[in-house]
Amino acid sequence: MHEPVQPDNKKIPIKYIKKEAEDMGEFFEGASAGGHEGYLDMRVNSVINRDGFFYMGLVCLFIWWAFDSFALSHMQNELFRQILTYGGYGLFFALSFGTLFRPLATPVRFHKKNQEVYVWHKKVLYRIPWDECEMSICVAKQNEGYRGLQDGYQFNLWLNPKHAVNKDLTGQSHEPLNMMHNMNHHTVVYGYWEYVRRYMTGEEPLYIEMSEKSRTPRFSKKVATEKGYIKAILIFVPAIPIMLLVKPNSMALLTPFKAKWPKEVHEWTGERCDWH
Repeated sequence: MHEPVQPDNKKIPIKYIKKEAEDMGEFFEGASAGGHEGYLDMRVNSVINRDGFFYMGLVCLFIWWAFDSFALSHMQNELFRQILTYGGYGLFFALSFGTLFRPLATPVRFHKKNQEVYVWHKKVLYRIPWDECEMSICVAKQNEGYRGLQDGYQFNLWLNPKHAVNKDLTGQSHEPLNMMHNMNHHTVVYGYWEYVRRYMTGEEPLYIEMSEKSRTPRFSKKVATEKGYIKAILIFVPAIPIMLLVKPNSMALLTPFKAKWPKEVHEWTGERCDWH
């Protein structure tokens, strides 16, 4: 069920429908928190795939509204009806928006210059040499998904206890870190791995953009300067709920609740960067 890809440095043969896709820029745009001189931060599955539960919560809210309108409205006990009604709305609202804006995990830092991988997971800090980094792609028997019970494909980074630097995990087993899960296609998870592999081994073609700011949605001062601040604000404000529905994963990056790297990572990196 598992196909190891690292430390074997397994190169995945990929057929590209479009020539411009060969640099795999879609994986930088979809999963990277930012490219820097010497290292690359890549987001984990809990950050890049939050839309499932968000949409599930919205569907449940609609179903509950219909149930409230056609069934609960006929209940004789008004107090019990209100408790049941608002309890249901609160539960599904929390499922939708609570999961969307829950705290963000730190990305995995792939440091090409140092040939190391830094991970902060469940209060444990890992410093992993690239040639000892253990990764695999598997069929994930999780039976999750709002479109029915089905299996998915998952790209895992296996956290070896011997690489933990802030805790003694002697005798404990490997901890899997889900880098990406996809319910429909294995192509996406293999592509994620191939992008990381190319970056750490210096292979081309590979698209990467050196970031001056974190890659999160923000108000564009450049657009405001060109169009005028009032006009830009009038465009930006109505766009927020639309973006929330269309790109919930991107909007979730605006949450103020974010895990921070331990100071040791900034020392190893050579600069402070807590972008998510």
